[in-house]
Amino acid sequence: MQTDLKTLFLKALDTDKNYSEAHLQLALLYQDEKDCKNVEKHFDAAIISDCKDVKIFDDKGEELLKKSQFQNAKEQFVKAQEKKNHCADVYYQQSKYLLNQLKIDEALNSLENSIKMNPSISEVQREYGILLSSNNQIDNARFHLEKSLDINYGDSISHYHLGMIMVKMKDYEDAEQHFLSALDIDPKLVDCFVELASLKLIIDQKNEAKEYYEKAKLISPDLKHSALEKIMD
Repeated sequence: MQTDLKTLFLKALDTDKNYSEAHLQLALLYQDEKDCKNVEKHFDAAIISDCKDVKIFDDKGEELLKKSQFQNAKEQFVKAQEKKNHCADVYYQQSKYLLNQLKIDEALNSLENSIKMNPSISEVQREYGILLSSNNQIDNARFHLEKSLDINYGDSISHYHLGMIMVKMKDYEDAEQHFLSALDIDPKLVDCFVELASLKLIIDQKNEAKEYYEKAKLISPDLKHSALEKIMD
């Protein structure tokens, strides 16, 4: 089936070498085959094609605006935005591939470009924030995780990572609220129970720390956390 799909998309490119969706799908298919050279080639081709189309549509829109053809200009700008949205997805998929290759800086660059193309994708804002946090860019990471929640407040992972950032900033009250929000959305988020227990230990609320750790161990009985195990006696 995968071979059939690959053949289909390659034939589509024979007809139109700038067909960006075909390039994207081929990049994803070649990932499964661990063919890095073709993965990178087709990601790059998809991005180049989309960026070229964005410029064409934007330029046409600007020309029509100058002629006071507002409706026609709007149609061109809508087409440009559709291409930007597609390009944002290509950059996002590229970032995941680069992250798997441990190319952190390149993955960050792809996520940044995705946000430039379309800042309204919650997952992209979240993943960018998480990577920035891992690079200890705390303020910028917080900004993008908050952006993610502005778009989709029901994202438990964004709440969890924002909670982690607030712990680093020693804003324990806000951290606790984000951890609790994450658990409201996903009551089986074990790491969140562990972080809540650790937070309670930091502020010397050992009974509550023990309760949260017990809840974590109910979900994951083999869980071991050295500092928290000490309060279970």
